[in-house]
Amino acid sequence: MRKIAVASVFVLMASGCVAEPAGMSGGTASPSVHSSTAVGASPEATVSDTPAPAWRLATMPELAGPTSMLWDVVSVDAAHAWAVGSEAYSPERPDDTGTPLILQKEGTGWARAELPAIGWHGRFDLVAADSPANVWVVGSTTAADPWAQVTHVLHYDGTAWREVPFPRGAKKDYTLITGLTVVEGQPWVVGNRQSDVIIEQWDGRSWRSHQSPAECRTGGTSFGGMPNFCTFTAIKAFGPDDVWAAGNGAWKGFKGPLLFHFNGSAWRTVQVGINEQESGFDALAGRSSGELWAVGDGGLAVRGAGGSFEVLPGTPGDALPDLATDPAGLPWLIGNSTAPSAKLFSYGTDAWTGVPAPQPPDAVGMSLNGITGTPGSPLMFAVGAADLPTDPRYLRAVLLEYVPAVPAGSSV
Repeated sequence: MRKIAVASVFVLMASGCVAEPAGMSGGTASPSVHSSTAVGASPEATVSDTPAPAWRLATMPELAGPTSMLWDVVSVDAAHAWAVGSEAYSPERPDDTGTPLILQKEGTGWARAELPAIGWHGRFDLVAADSPANVWVVGSTTAADPWAQVTHVLHYDGTAWREVPFPRGAKKDYTLITGLTVVEGQPWVVGNRQSDVIIEQWDGRSWRSHQSPAECRTGGTSFGGMPNFCTFTAIKAFGPDDVWAAGNGAWKGFKGPLLFHFNGSAWRTVQVGINEQESGFDALAGRSSGELWAVGDGGLAVRGAGGSFEVLPGTPGDALPDLATDPAGLPWLIGNSTAPSAKLFSYGTDAWTGVPAPQPPDAVGMSLNGITGTPGSPLMFAVGAADLPTDPRYLRAVLLEYVPAVPAGSSV
């Protein structure tokens, strides 16, 4: 998965649009209505027992204002999920407001997680887990000077949260963490520190640093005489020797979106058939290395299987910050427009289909940041914030849940 928008030398593309499918709405699903007519009688409406699938607003605890935001969400089963962000943030005081926030779902409802004392202002940006007893979050402090921001990592063992110190650069260079994944109990974190790629793996006792592929760090020049570089914006692990990352890169003869693969001993670059483009991937998802999906802003999307990659036409040209896969392995992605408004797109029969995201009735717009599927369940969740009709403009965190169509008498 991905999370944080990365500022790089690439200018992302913007093109394309997708129509909303007939019969889908952004609110809570209504039962299907059929018309039945007895002989000699007037038509009578009857209500079907099978509701249409839909995204709906989930009930969450009241959060402190003036602004709150959720940035990421993860679900490990039908009863356990976590969403992260911040509350009590004031745009008028950006350097000393904002309380990091974790919401947890246990059973059917969402509640605040009980956290250790946090003596810093900021937010949590990323969350990943591989069981209800192994959850990791990453965030950072707010500061007037970006070089003064500090990365914070917390771990939940099923009983309590505790902070796990994260290494800071020797020169205290500005660190931007962009991706987090967990596999077999161990988290991987990726990002960038200045022009250097950060790849860190927690081995249970300490962080282990990995080198990025040679193309990203060896001497040389890319386009415009710039040094070779790569960015890592997302990461997804399927096993200790099968980890994928997404981003972009440039060196002599190449510039464009890239995937990266770790085979247990070293990272290598994986090109997807796109070159000489100022674009990059922001998110990736999949159930295995044999069925990968990666997307980037401006309609960039590829599907990978068996070592080959197919560029998907007709991908929404909105900002695409995140995607997830459903139990069938098919992707759902977020599309944010500048309105601001958000749609949720699913892929099937070689085409994307979009549905407007439901928003609170008092909101004047909304953007989404993260989306997740649920292993072994059709439940899905998405998070972000709604724009409020205030001056100055404030935000309120929102959490959406996808409720699939299920026969009467069955449970999700």
